[in-house]
Amino acid sequence: MKLTHIYSCLTLLVTSCVGFSASAEMDAHDWLEQVPLAVQMTNFEGTFIYQRGQQTDVMHITHSSDKNGERERLFSLSGPKREVIRNNKMVTCVLGDKQSVILNRSRPRDPFPVSFPGDLAQIEKNYHFELTGEARIAGLKCQRILIRPLDNYRYGRVLCAEKDTYMLLQTELIDDRGNVIESIMYTDISFPDSIDDKKLRPVYQDASFQWVREKDLSFHRDKKHGVMPSGHWNFQNLPPGFMQTSHFWHDLTEDNPGVEHWVFSDGLASVSLYIEKAAPGDEKYAGISRRGALNAFGTMVNNYHVTALGEVPLKTLETFGKSVRYQP
Repeated sequence: MKLTHIYSCLTLLVTSCVGFSASAEMDAHDWLEQVPLAVQMTNFEGTFIYQRGQQTDVMHITHSSDKNGERERLFSLSGPKREVIRNNKMVTCVLGDKQSVILNRSRPRDPFPVSFPGDLAQIEKNYHFELTGEARIAGLKCQRILIRPLDNYRYGRVLCAEKDTYMLLQTELIDDRGNVIESIMYTDISFPDSIDDKKLRPVYQDASFQWVREKDLSFHRDKKHGVMPSGHWNFQNLPPGFMQTSHFWHDLTEDNPGVEHWVFSDGLASVSLYIEKAAPGDEKYAGISRRGALNAFGTMVNNYHVTALGEVPLKTLETFGKSVRYQP
């Protein structure tokens, strides 16, 4: 991969919510309407297992929602010592194994599994919802909900929401054969009335850590390096159902002017498309890579590196990469 800072810190996302007791008459659509209230309204603390491919991580999360806003601390219980502290709009990533701290302003979260998007009408254009029975996770009964894609340009999801609170106790990302690509499952969870501030503070950092503040995203153009304005790029024959939702510019270093970044979504799945000017002498840039559910496709367009990245099938990313056109 040519891009830098794409994996700058570990971000695992979970959700919960409060609501009225579920009734037998509720259908899948009704359940999914309740789920998005979670992360904004509930105090919760729990441990979950995050599995992707052959890799398994155990994480602990504490989430607070009160008069001070929304705060959250996520830290690893296995593997490298990592923490993510979110205080409203500010995110602090503590990389204990690298003795560094990264600060940045939070950008909109991925819609899954943090909180299921509220615009179900948009999602239903590309997915079908159905209830598939009950299960028991972390000692609690939950309702299983299948989110099945209507074509093979996107993955399916299986959710299990707690019967009384609509808390998502388990989420699975599945391929077109029903194989689980990635899963998050709570092993224990509680809902305290309040959260002690001490539980929301990082513990791995010390005075020797290096502090790095990431630049805010902008639309800056560096004429010195000949970076083309976004008006020179267009996209033809995108996968059905995906629409552009945002457009950023990532400033990098003085020698590397940066990366232009578009985000496309079908309402549930999202794809990031990055375009970066090739440096003199760069080798041809093409190929695919996989990391759990996260896939990437790279190609060259008009002496620019193009990377499509997302938790979607490689077929979808290849279609995105090949859709890029330079318009003089």
